[in-house]
Amino acid sequence: MKGIYNKGKLGKGRSYFFFLYFVLFLHSGPSFAFDTDKIPTEGLSLGGQAEFWVDSGGQTGFAEVLKKKDDFKPVLSPYFGYGSSVYWFRIRPENETSFPVPWVLEIQYPYLDRIELYRSSSGSNPIYSAGDSVPFRERPLFYRNPSFPLEISGRSQDVIFIRVQTTSAMNFTALAYKREDFFAKANSEQILEGLYFGAILVLVFYNLFLFLSTKERVYFSFSCYVGAGIFLQWILHGYGFQYLWPEATVWASRCIAPLGLLSIAAAADFGRRYFDARSKNPRIHVLVLGLIFFSLASAFVSALLPVRFGMALYFPVVFFGLVCLILLGIQSLPRNLRSTSFFLGAWLVLLFGIFLYGLRFSGFLSRTVWVATWGIELGSLLHVLLIGMSLADRVNELSKDLTNRVDELDAAKHSIEQSEMRFRNLFEGAQELLLTLDKDGRVRDANRTLSRLTGYRPSEIQGKSFLDLIYSPEGPDGSLNIYLAKEKLEEHLKLRKTVDFHSEFSQKYVMEPRPVKIRLQSFDTEGERMVLGKVSEISEDILSRFLQSESMHFTVNNYLRNADILSRQLTSNLGQFTGSEVVTVVRTCLREVLINAIEHGNLGISFDEKTDAIKAGNYMEFIQKRQKEIFYGSRSVKVAYSLNSNRIGFEIYDEGDGFDFKKVLNMDGEKLNQESYTHGRGIMMTRRVFDVVKFNEKGNRVLLIKYLQKPLKYKREPSSFDI
Repeated sequence: MKGIYNKGKLGKGRSYFFFLYFVLFLHSGPSFAFDTDKIPTEGLSLGGQAEFWVDSGGQTGFAEVLKKKDDFKPVLSPYFGYGSSVYWFRIRPENETSFPVPWVLEIQYPYLDRIELYRSSSGSNPIYSAGDSVPFRERPLFYRNPSFPLEISGRSQDVIFIRVQTTSAMNFTALAYKREDFFAKANSEQILEGLYFGAILVLVFYNLFLFLSTKERVYFSFSCYVGAGIFLQWILHGYGFQYLWPEATVWASRCIAPLGLLSIAAAADFGRRYFDARSKNPRIHVLVLGLIFFSLASAFVSALLPVRFGMALYFPVVFFGLVCLILLGIQSLPRNLRSTSFFLGAWLVLLFGIFLYGLRFSGFLSRTVWVATWGIELGSLLHVLLIGMSLADRVNELSKDLTNRVDELDAAKHSIEQSEMRFRNLFEGAQELLLTLDKDGRVRDANRTLSRLTGYRPSEIQGKSFLDLIYSPEGPDGSLNIYLAKEKLEEHLKLRKTVDFHSEFSQKYVMEPRPVKIRLQSFDTEGERMVLGKVSEISEDILSRFLQSESMHFTVNNYLRNADILSRQLTSNLGQFTGSEVVTVVRTCLREVLINAIEHGNLGISFDEKTDAIKAGNYMEFIQKRQKEIFYGSRSVKVAYSLNSNRIGFEIYDEGDGFDFKKVLNMDGEKLNQESYTHGRGIMMTRRVFDVVKFNEKGNRVLLIKYLQKPLKYKREPSSFDI
């Protein structure tokens, strides 16, 4: 009890005033006195015991008011509406016992601007002041509602005058309590309201948790709406002035309108999300969005306006907001009866609770009607619970949907695992070599066929470039194999079209190339682009086993890949008459001679030009540029080929200007190595491999013969290859 007091006890009234007041009361009409000793435990409403007089000018002093004893009228209703007049109220407590009775006068409306309490026996100055224009620390009791501790002597009667001046609604709901009953009531009231506000806060945080868990914005919007509403209600109970801004007297009188408008904006935002108005009711959605923005703007403006103007702005927005929300609910009934019924029922319960409280506030219902006294609290609690039940029902639906989706995902996962297992079995069991490459052409995986074809284990090539698998006798920079494979790989990576080409793989333990056919095609996995490489050995022609001899003639254009294709084709049957080592070197030399016929012959590229292009890294671009020129691109290479068990021969002719073959034949191989040239060795290697290397005088035709079974005495017979 000590903590709620701010001032000491009042001075006791003097007994000699009793007779004077008694005469005055008899003369003025019916008695409005009440016995403070007989105040019930639940308190006594002073509406029937109070009288009032309106001071229109607001300048009348207490001494003058005492003279207007006949101008006071009975209080028929505690609600007097809005106005600028000053109201004087008069009550007449008495004590019929012989001992003093302490009691408390409480005015259950915390938004009166200024309240001054006078006693006729205490002079012309107010003994207490309260209201939201008076700092909270100056209240006689630290309680949310203006309350005044009083005491009346035994066998005496007193007259209390209460002056009220306010710019908000004028409401005089005054109650009298015995002092111990008042403190008991305040304690129990705080416990009940603590449970009420706490329960709603639990719902707020629960829906915030649902929002964080499900990312559904409707739960966040509901938390904001309930949080704003419960904060406004907490302020309306007077706790804001008591705990948050006890010295901010101007804001304490103006805060209702802006906070109420923020609540309307939050309610409208929740309503549009609850019904998905953007897609289901686009016209009303635009209306609700307008309401939200107007409410936010009005909240800012009303904080700067006097209370009367702020409330004049607040009430129309509240009415329009309720109309929008109810209209939105009614239009949503055919689509979702269950959730819409919860929503409309929640608003009807809240409005009914407000209606009951309004009847009690206006004096039409007695404060003893408990449902009316707690109408707003009960209505808002049921309102929140009903909408919370609807959202919980949505959670159940989401849970069922989530369960179904989890089951579907499990089934899909199982299907994917089975598919991956089948793919892995097919991948590993395939007879051809399968490679997976990333978007940069690096090997991600390979099946076990890799070991059979090349001798490498799959783990040894993971992370390496696909081009590292290509056989390159001249080194990685100057090999036609590398150039052609790189061109095909880049073509596929750029255009994503399937490409097929022939090449040669290097082998780990055998320093010989492995002729292969390669196919590259793209596929997507887990949002990532991958390349599947299919590598197969070049099939052997069964009829080649019975081959005795063959001869062919070819005319090819100036694409370098033709040199590789033709060299493979013309040596494909050579293995029937000699070993693989001879086949490899013959094929390599033939390819080099064909490349020379294309590059240096038809395309007219000099040794120095090729050297510079290779050093600049644009060799293939340089070749392609020459191929597009009409003068060079229209030329062709003619090849005659003959094979039997004794020898293999080639005659290669280009349409170029020829070259000084004698100078090339005399080039120093050591110098080429020292200068790090990646070309120029083809003719020198050809001389060592073939038994006959013979050029015409111009240097654009060459005869190559390799004897497979050299005669004991060499005598050259006339041949169709003679120049």
